[in-house]
Amino acid sequence: MNVVVLVGGQSSEREVSLSSGKAVYDALVRKGYKAAIFDPGAASSDTGTDRLPPGPLWMIRSSTVLNSDAVFVALHGGSGENGQVQCLLDLAGKKYTGSGMLASAMAMDKALTKRLMGMVDVFTPEHALFRAEASEELISIGSEILERFNLPLIVKPNDGGSTIGLTKVTEPEQIEHALRGCFDESSQILVENYIEGRELTVAVLDGEPLPVVEIRPKEGLYDYSAKYTKGKSDYLVPAPIDDQKAASMQRDAAELYRLLGCKGVVRVDFIMDHSGTCYCLEVNTSPGMTELSLVPMAARDVGMSFDDLVDRLVRLATK
Repeated sequence: MNVVVLVGGQSSEREVSLSSGKAVYDALVRKGYKAAIFDPGAASSDTGTDRLPPGPLWMIRSSTVLNSDAVFVALHGGSGENGQVQCLLDLAGKKYTGSGMLASAMAMDKALTKRLMGMVDVFTPEHALFRAEASEELISIGSEILERFNLPLIVKPNDGGSTIGLTKVTEPEQIEHALRGCFDESSQILVENYIEGRELTVAVLDGEPLPVVEIRPKEGLYDYSAKYTKGKSDYLVPAPIDDQKAASMQRDAAELYRLLGCKGVVRVDFIMDHSGTCYCLEVNTSPGMTELSLVPMAARDVGMSFDDLVDRLVRLATK
């Protein structure tokens, strides 16, 4: 079977995607697939294709993609995760891993996902969505935030990932800097109460939740550096928490998977405060697949190797 791995892209998570894609490609080769890597964010070199600018449209016109039996979407963030690439693959009649256009678009919109959480009684931190068309609006937005929220709080892009553009605000004078960092990534700014507690995550594979993973950053927030630098975080699988709490998070994660209409594997992030209350933060429809990624960790705990996980995702896409 010919499988093309989509990697890179043009989002801020490009480097992570390149790492994920290389790991997936190697696993496919070991499993006996005829695999190829394709980066829609690179300059066009596809024979017989006009020199189009990098981006999803060029990707879908590539003979590399069109001649494949299946596409493994290892893109993170931007058009690779917000439904655009999924829409183009649907139009091209290609089978691909992960969630479809609608589920991807809804999950990428964190504020919308939080509204859906409320419909099924899944706790999420108090939050609000702000939109800025120009940087000049950030000062007034900052004033409104400080009137509505108590500190500390989290400021992050509503449609971003890998904690890029995320800031914890503990003092009023930090709000403008946080908003500008977020605005560099997105015009949609999500603000939510900061919940101090334990970082937890649940992967859901084909509708079935995997064991809960606990993430313990060695210092500060579980930010980009803590996620992707070896030795900056510890991971406990399964998480050392009460069985009932774990089962509750797994049920919530599986319910959100079904509610959004997800496919393949997703990762649902939680935080448990000091009283034991669990809050759901977001749903990731294209979770990382690097050696430090959380989904492969959870899969290993139930006896599924990384290569078997990749193979399972391709089979789910093509069945």
